[in-house]
Amino acid sequence: MSARLITITLNPAIDQTVRLSRLEAGAVHRALGEQTEAGGKGLGVAAVLAALGRPVTASGWLGADNDTVFRTAFATHGITDAMVRLPGATRTNIKLAVAERGDSTDINLPGLSLSPDALRAAEQQLLATLNTAVAAGDWCELAGSLPPGTDVALWERLARALSARGAQLVIDTGGAVLGQLLARLSDPARGPVVAPAFIKPNRAELEELMGRPLPDAQAVADAAQALALRHGVRQMVVSLGAEGAVMADAQGRWQAAAPPVPVATTVGAGDALVAGTLAALMDSQPMPAAGVFGMACAAARIQRIAPGLPPLPEVHELARRIQPTPI
Repeated sequence: MSARLITITLNPAIDQTVRLSRLEAGAVHRALGEQTEAGGKGLGVAAVLAALGRPVTASGWLGADNDTVFRTAFATHGITDAMVRLPGATRTNIKLAVAERGDSTDINLPGLSLSPDALRAAEQQLLATLNTAVAAGDWCELAGSLPPGTDVALWERLARALSARGAQLVIDTGGAVLGQLLARLSDPARGPVVAPAFIKPNRAELEELMGRPLPDAQAVADAAQALALRHGVRQMVVSLGAEGAVMADAQGRWQAAAPPVPVATTVGAGDALVAGTLAALMDSQPMPAAGVFGMACAAARIQRIAPGLPPLPEVHELARRIQPTPI
């Protein structure tokens, strides 16, 4: 049986994207249109992986009161639903996609808030679900932010449980939490050392982790390699936005420029980069080829407002335009 991807999203959201021609503080705007979809880092990655033909399971926590948009998304994309339903409603995040600037502004709400007892029960439910869903060799992504009332210790407990089952760990969380989690997993005083298979910080997150600015690709590559060596991370892609990405593994470091494409929205670009890279890694492609395919998926994603990817030949054509160079 081939390896699967299981995403674990603890703080998903209903993403409401409003399209604007321009954005001016304090002004009244007439929207060009809007769309609502299931959101959260893990769910975005799962949708792209499913579009690439990979078997994907989405797990984590979901509010039971408004899960219709998620059930519809899972059925539409062919994603196995292993989300644990909790009392209450999943948060709604608002994304303002501005055509004039070719970017988006996000307004993220905090998420479900549970009592300590309810959180403990929810964690046990999730661990039981993952114990059934995850097999040795599967790839498991710890994705996105933490809901209110939780901290990095929750991610650590889940990571250690998944590693004990023989899963390949992918960590795609925010900068400060990412640093804390990597430090905990690589500390032998806390238990067996857990070496993540893949992480994808952006430049700002890597700067936060290193405590210094990283003004160019060389500085980013040096920092990525130092971080990987410190915490045993096997493969890493650092996204640099319009400047492309830096990729690193035990064999080397590479830089690649992003292919010039028309930008409709930046929403979902990071998830597409992670998903494409993981699809290639799961097919045993090494760096930098895996990172290049991830960059191609991101370049394909940002050309369209609607979620998803264009036909696969278009993604491969974008990948052929990306030329990584050692750095």
